[in-house]
Amino acid sequence: MACPPPRIAVLLAQLLSLLWGGAALADLPRIGAEDDWYPYTAWRNERIEGMSADIVRAAFAASESPIELAPYPYSRCMELTRSGSLAACFNTTPDSSIRAEFLLPQEMLFSDDILLWGRNNADMVDDLDAIRGKRVAVTIGYTYGEYFDSYADIRRIPVRRDINGFLMLQRDRVDYVIAFRGTTEALLRDNPELVGEFKALARVHRPRLYLSFSRHHPQAAALLQDFDTGMRQIRQDGTYQRILANWQLTDGQSPLQGSTLQERHNNKMESP
Repeated sequence: MACPPPRIAVLLAQLLSLLWGGAALADLPRIGAEDDWYPYTAWRNERIEGMSADIVRAAFAASESPIELAPYPYSRCMELTRSGSLAACFNTTPDSSIRAEFLLPQEMLFSDDILLWGRNNADMVDDLDAIRGKRVAVTIGYTYGEYFDSYADIRRIPVRRDINGFLMLQRDRVDYVIAFRGTTEALLRDNPELVGEFKALARVHRPRLYLSFSRHHPQAAALLQDFDTGMRQIRQDGTYQRILANWQLTDGQSPLQGSTLQERHNNKMESP
C-alpha cells in the first residue's frame, strides 16, 4: 500500500488530534454548582464564583483531577446528580435522605450558621415552640437540620430564592425567614435598601456543607477519593485557609452566641 502524500498525512494527524481532544472533553466529568447562593457559589460575571467553588476547584487541582463546573438551580443540580447525569453537586447539608441517595466524602467544604430571621422589632426565639403556627419562608430543596425539618407545627412557605423570603418578610407575608448567615450578609450588601429591616433571632443549626457525589455516575466514586485527597492537601498546605480568608469567612461565627436550637433539642432528648 502506497504511503499517503505528506499533506494528507498532516491532515489525518490533525483530524485524529481533534477527535482525541473531543473525546477527552466528552469524558471530562461535570460537577453541578449551585447558581444562586453567593458568596458560597453563584453564577456571576459570566462564570461560577464563590468560596465553595474556589475550594472545589483547588481540591481537584491538588489531586490533578480535571473537572468541569456547571451552574444549576440547587434542586435541579441535586436531581441531575441523583440520576447520574452529573458526577456531583454542591452545596449540601446532609440529612438521612441525602445520605441514602448520594455518596458523601469524608472532607466537608465548610460550615456556617443557619439563622432564624425576623423583623427588627421581633422577639428573640429560644425554642421552635415559640413560633408554633407561624409562617416561615424556606428555600425549595434546602435542609435546615433535623429539628427544624421535622418540626410539624410551623407553616413552611416555599420560595425559590432567599431574597424572595426576605421580601415577603418585609411585606408581612411571612413571619420569619430561615437562611444562612453568610448568604444573608451578602444579600443585604447587594440590597442595601433592606439593611436594618431584619435581625437574627436564633441560631437554628450549624451544619457542615458537602460536595455530594452520585451513586449512578461511572466516575463519581473515583472522583470522591480524588476530592478527599485534594482537600487534605489544601488544608495541609494552607490553600484552604487562604480561600476562607479571601472571602472573609474564616470562622463563620454569628453575633448570636451559645448553643443552637438543634443542640438544645438534642440535649433535651438525651436527658433522662
